[in-house]
Amino acid sequence: MTLIDVIQVGVLSTNCYIVRSENSPRCVVIDPGGEVDSIFDFLDRRKLEPELIISTHAHADHTGAVAPLISRFGNCEFAMGTADATAASDQKIWLKSMLGDFEDPPPPNKHLDGGETLSYDGFDINVLATPGHTPGSISLHIEDYVLTGDTLFRESIGRFDLSDGDQALEIASIRTVLFALDESTIVLPGHGSTTTIGHEQASNPFV
Repeated sequence: MTLIDVIQVGVLSTNCYIVRSENSPRCVVIDPGGEVDSIFDFLDRRKLEPELIISTHAHADHTGAVAPLISRFGNCEFAMGTADATAASDQKIWLKSMLGDFEDPPPPNKHLDGGETLSYDGFDINVLATPGHTPGSISLHIEDYVLTGDTLFRESIGRFDLSDGDQALEIASIRTVLFALDESTIVLPGHGSTTTIGHEQASNPFV
């Protein structure tokens, strides 16, 4: 059985997800945006050790705790969309200042383009290329769930008015990639509450 837990971290309440197989000490950490002590506490209480960290995109509120996690768990890989890899170490000053506890992440040692299947201790992560919020934004399809980062929210979508955003591309990613998933698929977004693909197809005013 695959378990997905969420920890809300940082001033922007980023959803950091911990994915693991039941009774396994290994896990995957997705979008550790800050408050690393809260993430450490969760992992320590459950005696978990990350095997992989994935950021769904390069923005600081999704990468801010990568460096201390890697510093503590030295064998852990760090993955990100290829088109965002350089931007991860070139963050917007206003966003770094807002977060307060941001630490520059190391360069990702695993680049993802979409189409990859990552297998970790009893579960598979299917990587979906969903550019638009950023050029290298990815979503992660795990069994009956899809982790959408800042591409798709409950009845909303991610900002596309930043320097690296593209409204048409983001909407196309949602319509052609995410909405191709089964309507019962549970959406776990980068911020806010969960939803389903079917609900967003019927109720999201942006798409």
